Amino acid sequence: METLDIEKMSEDIVALKKELEEMKKSIQGDVEFAVRTELVWQSHDRGEFTSYSKEEFLKRLEGW
Repeated sequence: METLDIEKMSEDIVALKKELEEMKKSIQGDVEFAVRTELVWQSHDRGEFTSYSKEEFLKRLEGW
């Protein structure tokens, strides 16, 4: 019968918690991006957008 190494298990749990926190941060960013993207698409579908010529767009882009 195998003996349990409580200290090793504790270290593994701490490592897993750190990994899960990093995953949580990454997933939160992905979800926020998806929500913002969906809201912009909905706005676009309602016709709430501005069109620019290529030249005007590039000029405006330089101002960012």
